[in-house]
Amino acid sequence: MANTYAWVVEQEFVQVDRKNRTTEQWIFEQKIRSPNVGTQERQNIEERVRRRMWEEAMNEYEIEAERWMRHEEEMRRKRVAAERERERQRAKAKAGSSLQDELRRFEFEARMRDKQERDREAEKHREDRYRAQQAAREREREHRERIRAEREKSIVNVWEKYEKQWVSLISTSSEPIRFSDIPWPVQHTVTAPEDLTPTGISAFLLSALHSQNQSRKERIRNAQLRWHPDRFQRVMRRVREEDKGLVAEGVGIVARCLNDMMTKEKRA
Repeated sequence: MANTYAWVVEQEFVQVDRKNRTTEQWIFEQKIRSPNVGTQERQNIEERVRRRMWEEAMNEYEIEAERWMRHEEEMRRKRVAAERERERQRAKAKAGSSLQDELRRFEFEARMRDKQERDREAEKHREDRYRAQQAAREREREHRERIRAEREKSIVNVWEKYEKQWVSLISTSSEPIRFSDIPWPVQHTVTAPEDLTPTGISAFLLSALHSQNQSRKERIRNAQLRWHPDRFQRVMRRVREEDKGLVAEGVGIVARCLNDMMTKEKRA
């Protein structure tokens, strides 16, 4: 701004200098044209001319200075307006950015809430499924325990029935005996000799649910004494004629199975 002011002043003095040269030339011309004008009067004229020249110069300078000041004020107002506009744009951009940030934050929080809700639902589903599985396992365990207990009880009951039937079979010597009346050494019902298997005989006689005071060999030996074909003859005499073949076949199967069981026990 100082450089601009200096330039305006310089230009003003140049213009005044030019005007001064024009005025001096006019005075000189007047002197030539009026040689009879006195010295004092010429000096007065020159003084008035110089004063008028100076006043005109100062007047023009003030006009130019005022014009320059108005120009500078206008430029200042424009700069201020431009700066305010930039500030407004920056504030607007900042506000827009803040709004976008707020929207993004809101969306992020909404997504996080949704994710947490889904996670809670998934966790609840897993817990429910786990509890259901645990309940199913517990029911299955109780079912197996019940079946095992019933099977054990059934084995014990069958064994006790087996022993009682043998006592009854030996003590009763007059009634005829059918194939189905024989207390065969298996847990299931026997309707034919084919129902007597080594697996069934071994599982029944060596079950841990009865005769705990006897060893495996003792159990097998006692059974051999009971089922030996020669010893069984006293029972065979009472078997009905039509069932003797089936009973003899069944007794043979049991006797051979007991011999095999004893052989394995001796080798063990």
